Amino acid sequence: MEVNELIEQISEKKIVGKVIKAKVKKNLLYYRIRVPKIADTTYNGLKLSYSAKREQDEEHYVFDLIKVKEKKEQIIFESVIDLESLKLKPLIWFFFAILQIDGKEYEMELVNRDYTNYAKYCSLFFQNSYEYEDGMFVYPFVNSARNIALQYRKRGDYDDIRIKLKERLAVARYLLTFPVLKHKNIFLVFEKYSEMAQDNGYYFFRYCMEHNMEKAMECKIYYVITKDSPDREKLAPYMNNVIDFMSIRYITYALAAKLLVSTDAKAHSYAWRRKGSVLFPFIKRKKLVFLQHGVTAMKQVDFFYGKGKRGECDLFITTSDFEKKIVEDNFGYQPDQIPVTGFARWDVLEDQSEGSRDILVMPTWRSWLEEYTEAAFRESDYYKQYMTLLKNPKFHQMLEKHDVTVKFYLHPKFKDYIGEFASDSDRIEFIAFGTKPLNEIMMKCRMLVTDYSSVSWDMFYQKKPVVFYQFDLNDYLAVHGSYIDMKKDLFGPTADTVEELICHMEDCIKNEFSLTNEQEALHMEYFKYVDDRNSERICKAIEEQLMKGRKKETEDEHAQ
Repeated sequence: MEVNELIEQISEKKIVGKVIKAKVKKNLLYYRIRVPKIADTTYNGLKLSYSAKREQDEEHYVFDLIKVKEKKEQIIFESVIDLESLKLKPLIWFFFAILQIDGKEYEMELVNRDYTNYAKYCSLFFQNSYEYEDGMFVYPFVNSARNIALQYRKRGDYDDIRIKLKERLAVARYLLTFPVLKHKNIFLVFEKYSEMAQDNGYYFFRYCMEHNMEKAMECKIYYVITKDSPDREKLAPYMNNVIDFMSIRYITYALAAKLLVSTDAKAHSYAWRRKGSVLFPFIKRKKLVFLQHGVTAMKQVDFFYGKGKRGECDLFITTSDFEKKIVEDNFGYQPDQIPVTGFARWDVLEDQSEGSRDILVMPTWRSWLEEYTEAAFRESDYYKQYMTLLKNPKFHQMLEKHDVTVKFYLHPKFKDYIGEFASDSDRIEFIAFGTKPLNEIMMKCRMLVTDYSSVSWDMFYQKKPVVFYQFDLNDYLAVHGSYIDMKKDLFGPTADTVEELICHMEDCIKNEFSLTNEQEALHMEYFKYVDDRNSERICKAIEEQLMKGRKKETEDEHAQ
């Protein structure tokens, strides 16, 4: 094989190595690989790379490879890694074999795509992890690409062995009751982490319950939520159709479900941030109606939610022809898979801000800060920028001058850091995620300050002004990208500094929180429907797809 062809095949992952073992004993990781023997090349080491969102965050380690065995076409190497000596960052670190060709080094991917291997890392008694004194732990796991990587994070509720035991019991129950479960035609509705009932999933479910959609769609519809969720009270009228997340009953129904309906990807239907599950590969094959959490515009997500990708769906709900075109152009779905219906939660969204002087400040998350310790989070630009605003005397003076109050609400993925924020002004209230329904806060507030949050579309839907604070726009675009021009297509002014932000906020206050003529015109373009029939349209779209699917099933049965 010529050198250029060899390099191309390695870069395109047509030539890969195989991971034979990734075993943790005390603080040592034994990582054994099998790689192809290639003429005129040498293997120089095992590289461990941090999966960084930003170039400046990239880190890596290189370890010696010890030759264990050499055959005619393959070589087996092993590295012994002292986990205590590593300074790891959350979350994921990937391994590569370093291959030298013509004096240059190249990275060869290492995989093991056997399901039996995947199942081993999810097995009942295979703990295979190392815990640090600060409560963080690290372990080898098999990701969706079948790489055996390292994950470093805090230990969570779903790392308990009891979850694995529940899975085994659920499989037994599923096998025993399969004929009955199949007849039920089960739909499961859930939201982020299956912890909430305040987004499109809840309002869709409520509509289905109140309009007897189970009869219309010939199915049983269940809402999935954790037992300790503060939102369970809202589900009290429908408790016969509510299932406790990760209960044996739920896992059984998840295996039997015909359809998942969610604001988020299928991964949110199962235990989040755990070492793995032998069942999830089967659950993620289920059909999904993606209700969306927010309008697809300011963040590129086709790499995940696109057709054939990890988060793919069967029906992609959108809010306007403008948004549908973005999905059609970038995600690979057919037009009939992208119905324009509006969001279910907008059915109950109405302006309740009369007499209010509240401003909602809601920064969104940053993927490069996920799973940071509190100390590391305090060192981030994100934290420092918002603390500069919250502590700013001019900001406090403006609030006093115009008799305005602020509701500061953090994104769900940053909920654990809410205690790190503080202010000297009694006009600023800090709201922890889950303690108050976000849609109620939005309805009662007069305007929004955010950076890239999809909540901005909900506020704009109500014709309330939005100011965008985008101090890290270059980083955001480099990591996430956008389908719209952040300088031209937004429906509110943008600020790079705290001073600019305060000025824009004051302009909105002086304008009595009204939209400009230009923003009124954008409102007509960005929203196709402004009514209370979004859930009705979503149900019709699902029914049309179901009819199409059932017709195909009938044709297949006749063909057999």
